[in-house]
Amino acid sequence: MHGTAHRRPPSGLLNKMGRVTRVLLVALVCLAPTARADDVKNHEVLYGYLAGTYLAVGKELDSDNTYSGKVVFSSQEDRLIVTRNIHGETIQGIGTIEHALGPDQAHVLRVRFTRHGQEFEITYLWRHDLDNYARLSGYVYRPGEKTAAPGLETLFIDHTAKE
Repeated sequence: MHGTAHRRPPSGLLNKMGRVTRVLLVALVCLAPTARADDVKNHEVLYGYLAGTYLAVGKELDSDNTYSGKVVFSSQEDRLIVTRNIHGETIQGIGTIEHALGPDQAHVLRVRFTRHGQEFEITYLWRHDLDNYARLSGYVYRPGEKTAAPGLETLFIDHTAKE
């Protein structure tokens, strides 16, 4: 081994790498069931997180008309009961956590309701705001129909609501 001797890294580096590897493995083991879980109990937790009264701001389907109002999500085991009050008109619907199409199988909240005899759906994505409340945004459409101008809706938690 003339000049080609295999050099071992300092033992402190091995210990640090080993520690980091162990921490990463523990994190992966802890997080993996959450990422894969698709049972009702996990959805119940999400329904509880999303439950509340929201201020709604939106754009109507196939139009440039805007609207505002309130949307209430009430958790009920395997779904949300949705009460929409837009322009003084109150409509009830159902919201369920579903998987969006695609390889990542991302969770979405799909709300279905009927207005003036027509069925509508809103597919929301959510994130949490700086106070850890849900903030949702979604597309409004009629199932099975194509449109060049889907409706848009954003929901912000209503901190003034009496729950």
